[in-house]
Amino acid sequence: MTGRATAGALLERRTELLRSRPRPDSPDGLELAELTERLRDELWTSDPVIRRVGAGESLVAELGAREPVNPPADERDLARRLDDDRRLMVLSRAEEPDRPVNVVWVALTRGVPSQLDQVVGADLPVLDPGTADTAVFYSIWNADPALDGLGRGTTLIERSIEQLGSDLPGVQTFVTLSPVPGLRRWMEEQRVGAGAEATATPAHELELAAAQYLTSLRTDGRPLDPVARFHLGNGARLWRLNPGADPSPLGTERAWGLMANYRYVPEDRAANRAALADGHVAVGDGIPTPGGAGATDDPSRAPAGPGT
Repeated sequence: MTGRATAGALLERRTELLRSRPRPDSPDGLELAELTERLRDELWTSDPVIRRVGAGESLVAELGAREPVNPPADERDLARRLDDDRRLMVLSRAEEPDRPVNVVWVALTRGVPSQLDQVVGADLPVLDPGTADTAVFYSIWNADPALDGLGRGTTLIERSIEQLGSDLPGVQTFVTLSPVPGLRRWMEEQRVGAGAEATATPAHELELAAAQYLTSLRTDGRPLDPVARFHLGNGARLWRLNPGADPSPLGTERAWGLMANYRYVPEDRAANRAALADGHVAVGDGIPTPGGAGATDDPSRAPAGPGT
């Protein structure tokens, strides 16, 4: 059996085990842990491949149907996400270039958007890509269930920034427009603001609560929010909070409509990661910092102790 076939067989078995969600100390759980460690060594022996997916590819419909972050409303919405000022980029293993592992949807804009409807929507006007100054990563996800926990999201972001910057020299700002999926549940558990009645909470109070949540760390030193864990762990900065950015039912369920911009500045990433390792979240000037704990705009002036 070839190495590629061996990896494929291991992935199929790992997928079966993931579906059953075994206890870590059970025989299946121990097998899953063993497979995961083995695949970490075997899957990425070659340099990953990144490419832009074109509008005519069958892969578009598949990825559109599976889009978990901002699902397209209809075929027109999906088609708009593939216009000249949009990008669908995927990262794959070199051995299986037609099997995407990680996916990112990108909008080219002028200025940093604060509302989701500035990024997605069938009727948005198409911008000349040559006039864009900002690339917005508005959906990043793992496309292969078999590789849950084994993807290369960091590589996807890095390569996307490199490729976009090379293709479009006018694009100098790289940001996300991200959901805050754990905020509503956290506020309800903490009874922050109006709790379950937070639809009536003033925007500034919701923003304060979101700032506290997104700059708070778990006992292992990682951010509470899963999206924050990804971007802050990759060296981004929590740059701006946007109350009311996504008033859809999904956005309301996640965070009463609030979304966040994380900003990637290549020369700042190492310092931001170092600050996080010391227990501090790098933030932009516009982020409120209740009590000042756990957040800093300048890692050299970070307060002592991890956020809570």
